[in-house]
Amino acid sequence: MLEEEDQAIAISEFEGARVITLRGEWDVATREQLRRALTSLGTEGDVLVDLREASFFDSTALAELIALYKRLAGEGHKLEALVGESNMRRLLELTSLDNLLGVSSTRARYLTERLPPPVWPSQEPA
Repeated sequence: MLEEEDQAIAISEFEGARVITLRGEWDVATREQLRRALTSLGTEGDVLVDLREASFFDSTALAELIALYKRLAGEGHKLEALVGESNMRRLLELTSLDNLLGVSSTRARYLTERLPPPVWPSQEPA
């Protein structure tokens, strides 16, 4: 897991899927950090990207999500993005990626109710 001041990455599992939760701003300056984290998830199963705490994504960060989607789809798996009411919802809508990555309102409600809170790197036991 990686962390900078306001941004962090938490990786976990939920119902057989890998979950990566992103907090903070993601842009060209953090692209390599994001790429490494997304690549570390592998392509052996479904992935859920929790963007509810992400405050900003530029086109380079979005490109990393699309690359992960393609890798997973090529192996017969899916990538879902949970955005809640964050500004990430609007970004996916504007780029027409909500149909590709977005979850239905029923699925989003289910995930919001049951997905355990992320354990950020600063919260991990020593």
